[in-house]
Amino acid sequence: METAMKVLKVGIVGFGYMGKMHSLCYSNIPYYYKTDIHPELYAVASSKSPGDIPVAFEKYYATADELVDDPEVDIIDICSPNYMHKDLLLKAIANNKYIYCEKPLAANYSDAEEIMDALRKYGYNKTNRVVFEYRFIPAIIRAKQIIKSGGIGRIINFNFRYYGSEFLDPERPISWQSTKALSGGGVLYALGTHSIDLIRFLIGDISSVFAQKETYFKKRPLKNSPGQFADVGIEDLVNAQMSCVEGAVGTLQLSQVAAGCGTDFTFEIYGEKGALRFNHANANVLQYYSNLEDKSPCGGFDGWKSIETTQKYGGQAVFPPPRVTISWIRYHIASVYDFLCAISEGRNSAPDLKDGYMVSRVTDAIYRSCVSGHIEIV
Repeated sequence: METAMKVLKVGIVGFGYMGKMHSLCYSNIPYYYKTDIHPELYAVASSKSPGDIPVAFEKYYATADELVDDPEVDIIDICSPNYMHKDLLLKAIANNKYIYCEKPLAANYSDAEEIMDALRKYGYNKTNRVVFEYRFIPAIIRAKQIIKSGGIGRIINFNFRYYGSEFLDPERPISWQSTKALSGGGVLYALGTHSIDLIRFLIGDISSVFAQKETYFKKRPLKNSPGQFADVGIEDLVNAQMSCVEGAVGTLQLSQVAAGCGTDFTFEIYGEKGALRFNHANANVLQYYSNLEDKSPCGGFDGWKSIETTQKYGGQAVFPPPRVTISWIRYHIASVYDFLCAISEGRNSAPDLKDGYMVSRVTDAIYRSCVSGHIEIV
């Protein structure tokens, strides 16, 4: 006898780039997975007019507050600019909604602390998620398995790099992403939060940082105002040295002004017994080196191994076949599925709001170090 399908009504706040992505993921879940939860695209809150939203929602709201207050909405999906996250999360927590929130958790550390206080105040225990979708790349899932099983031994050091070129054009107009009060930060928030989450996921909590940042384009043109410029309050580049609680040390390099880079995300993790390497340019493969392989005769089986992970999610996925190459949209779909499974089973699943808060602790320490010129404790 088949299990009855449970319908959960989704309310999406913000229908820009990520609002479209999340809507696509909910709509495609039945194609990729068998699940007893049906996420229904029910409501949207957006500054766009209904005619400019290419998805059929049952309800349209001009303000986010109206959507969060709708008793019919089960899941609050937050795709709004960063500065709106805190108030939306506080209201969603108070209304005891399921939460699916784009990173970062909040626009600053003070807001992140207020969100954590609200979790305790309301005794909130609903399934929630901060969207760090890179955790759902099979190659990174496999890296976690290897580390957890002792495959590279105790971790000694690591290097993470995330470069892009989104802000290399000096004619790019000022936007909420390049306005400190609205975004909270620049490359550290846009790209660095993903890297910091993966450092925590793969290696462990970060205990201290020493960092520097730079803004290369200090003014940007105002959109639709020829000849007028505004000050840029966010950083284009960050370099940080990090120490972890378990003793590993490493580096984090971030840039949004790196010519020739699209999504140039790489990492290296070195341990006592081996090492791991990942390059997002080929997200289908994890590189693994074991120091325990025979090195004779003539090199034996020593050397780096390419583990083809493609879409090997195990028995969960029903489409497409595991041999098919993977893409960014696919990790987002896997993240949504994991979130829905957690709801179905009445549990939480990482990365959640607390993980988002821990990333905020690290970004705050990095900014403090950039100002003080000293090592800062997380």
